[in-house]
Amino acid sequence: MFKKTCLTLAVAISGLSMQAAWAQDSFCPRVEGFYSTWDYPAGGQLDVQDLATDKLTHIIVAFAYPNADGTLNTLEADRYIDDIVAHAHANNTGVMISVGGAGVDFLSMDEQARANLVKNLVAYAELHNLDGIDVDWEDWSTYNQPNPVESGYLLNLVKDLRASLPAHLEVSVDVQAGGWSGINFHPDLDDHADYIRFMAYDYTGGWGGSPKNHHAAWSYIHDGLVNPAQWSQSMITKYDVSKTSLGIPFYNKSFPDGMSGPMTTYTAREIVETFVDGLGVDYNAGFYELDNYLHFWETPELVRTKSQFVADNGYPGIFIWELHQDARGDKNKLLDAIGEVLPKCQPCSDAWQPYPSVYQTGDVVSFEGKNWRVNGGPLHGVAPMTEGHAHRYTELGTCQNYVAAR
Repeated sequence: MFKKTCLTLAVAISGLSMQAAWAQDSFCPRVEGFYSTWDYPAGGQLDVQDLATDKLTHIIVAFAYPNADGTLNTLEADRYIDDIVAHAHANNTGVMISVGGAGVDFLSMDEQARANLVKNLVAYAELHNLDGIDVDWEDWSTYNQPNPVESGYLLNLVKDLRASLPAHLEVSVDVQAGGWSGINFHPDLDDHADYIRFMAYDYTGGWGGSPKNHHAAWSYIHDGLVNPAQWSQSMITKYDVSKTSLGIPFYNKSFPDGMSGPMTTYTAREIVETFVDGLGVDYNAGFYELDNYLHFWETPELVRTKSQFVADNGYPGIFIWELHQDARGDKNKLLDAIGEVLPKCQPCSDAWQPYPSVYQTGDVVSFEGKNWRVNGGPLHGVAPMTEGHAHRYTELGTCQNYVAAR
């Protein structure tokens, strides 16, 4: 079943620079990053104050854990959540809590427990002034075949969350790629979720018969999006593109050059420190063989390619797993490469108001998704873009408030 793909943006921007297209269409991309709250995160510590809110539009705190009765274990998240909200909201960055995670048990909950979970998630979001709730359900009893009962559990959870949360708070769902797990995600999730986060990675791994290649190679991603096969469980065949963000991993996988030996993982930070800085390997090479291991990684060039595809084809943006894992210092950050293609929009000033509001020279107002500076005041009753009055305003660019209005 194909959902509408909203690919008309690609036609509209033909021949234009992306910056011009965004200004024309009032498109503000979403650049979202997961922030893990457990001890000893891969990539090392990353202080809340160092979160790049100049590039991130949303921070997704991972995780709140559901108990079998629908109560929440938030001990890890509670250590950071309020500091993250304070830092992020001060810099026009939204914050969500993600419930679940890999290996987390949802199936032990009965219908009443799931109702309790919805109530507790809504209360947590309101208590901590959050901008939404993300559901990361990766718990299935069967794989590689449809499971309509368990797919329905997740669908109903998302549906009930959307019905229970205030309209200005978002509900999102993380969807796994590939036919093994991806087949379990109900095709109607986007009827209730505001956004689908497509985990476009882990196409290779430690299982027998896995290809030895980068687990988020562009060939896997692009083929799944443009020429999707059933096995790919591509988001373009299941979900509305305009509601679906593309996942970019900041972790990588290395494989033994032969039949024996375990698969290992490296963060982007470790790739830079070990291979780029340590051995002088070109970061954009994406591959290096060392000590009988084949090392593959996400490159700055690759994240630019993925980000440009998102911008060109009507997707709302990208999300990152996971922020601790990026390089440190002033160079080789994958987030910087993303920001070059998907720059964060400025916050919107107060909306223009008709008479009796009066604006003076230098005042800034927002109107139809853009900020405007008044050139000649006092001014009243004349909106930006009014015919014959274009000289009265200077356009300052597209704007977006990423923090939910309250």
